[in-house]
Formats: sequence, C-alpha cells, structure tokens
Amino acid sequence: MSKLTDKQYQELGKKLVNFYELGYTNKKHAISFSFFKGLAGGFGAFLGGTILIGLVLWILSLFDQIPFIESIRSTLIR
Repeated sequence: MSKLTDKQYQELGKKLVNFYELGYTNKKHAISFSFFKGLAGGFGAFLGGTILIGLVLWILSLFDQIPFIESIRSTLIR
C-alpha cells in the first residue's frame, strides 16, 4: 500500500470539497453519518478496551501470587 504525499492529500481534499459543493450528496446526511460513525467508533474502542482489561484482570486473578505485582503492591501500601 503506497503512502500519499501532502500534495496528493491536498488534491483529494479539493476533490471532496468540490463533490460536496456541487450537490452530489446531501450535506445534512453526510454530517449526520460522520457524527454517528464517530459515536460508533468511540463506543467500539471503549467496549474493546473494557473487554481487554477485564480479560487481563481475569487471567491475573487465576494466579495466587505474582512476584512482580506483589513487589509493587508492597511498595505502594507502605
């Protein structure tokens, strides 16, 4: 996959602006779609992070003692 240069990004941006200004799409629909896409992405990241942290904590709970964690805990409790 090739990376785009700054000039190519600028050209792409100009094409997108022209696309919206010429009326090929409903601006209100495009903005609402972007908003909901952002909400879904944020919720997915939150949910995925929560599941990942939960799995790590569950795996750690299976051990009776973890030497590295115990040394940190004893340092913090003092």
